[in-house]
Amino acid sequence: MAGMSDYSAQALINWATGNRSMPATANRFLALFTAAPTSDAGTGGTEVSGGAYARVQVAGAVAATASFTTASPNITMTTNPGWVVPGMNVYDATNSTQIGTVLTYSGTALVLTANAAASSSGSTDSLIFSAFPAASASSGTEPAVTPAQAATGAAISFAQSTASWGTVVAIGVYDAVTSGNLIWFDYLGNYKWSPFSCTSASPGVLTCTDQTFVNGQFAAVTAKFGGTLPTTAGSWSGILTVAGVSGQTFNLGVNTTAIGDGLVRQVVQQSVPINNVVTFSSGQLILQAA
Repeated sequence: MAGMSDYSAQALINWATGNRSMPATANRFLALFTAAPTSDAGTGGTEVSGGAYARVQVAGAVAATASFTTASPNITMTTNPGWVVPGMNVYDATNSTQIGTVLTYSGTALVLTANAAASSSGSTDSLIFSAFPAASASSGTEPAVTPAQAATGAAISFAQSTASWGTVVAIGVYDAVTSGNLIWFDYLGNYKWSPFSCTSASPGVLTCTDQTFVNGQFAAVTAKFGGTLPTTAGSWSGILTVAGVSGQTFNLGVNTTAIGDGLVRQVVQQSVPINNVVTFSSGQLILQAA
């Protein structure tokens, strides 16, 4: 299902069981998909290509070239990578300390929105910049748990399209500008995955108690951990259309031959014609993990 890829899940379990360290912090790049990956291995999806499309760097490290203190928001950097934008989070990897948020980055002059939250440990501290701030912790108790999450703190913009990119339905985070390891993926839209139960009918009727669906919306379905999707005469794959909404029940046009359950979320589809700039504003993209 959407969320952590196999690469990330295996790295996390290996770290949790003491088998090895987590992979070192690396550059991160945001990708767009016209068809979401169909496996946690990241296969089966269709990434946008052509028309000046390229993944956008959303995280990475740059070294300071002078010490800094909590008396000033100004930090002198060795270089300007070009992809750092206002609103990005700044973390001092050398000192393992949160530093602040980018206000401006002109030439080698980095200015934070406030004085640095901590002083450097030397003159060449490595600073990590990310479009996502530090994740919040999960809250609540089962079954009403709010997952840990991080929403974009900075706007992310892709290059202007020189040809149609088609209809974008999902995003992915990679550790390389091309190929590389898929770290995370999910559908477009600031929506969560919610549990549902489903009847055996033509079409099967879903009941979901913690999201409100509207006829004509789009949705995606996946099996929940330990659950079983209803068997069908059709398919749950791809983007489905919401219909027959009545209170907390609706259908997705899928004929079912047995009862079952799973997870469902609303999906935003974004058509990208020629000469269009895809931009995700602050807070528009959210990564979640329970």
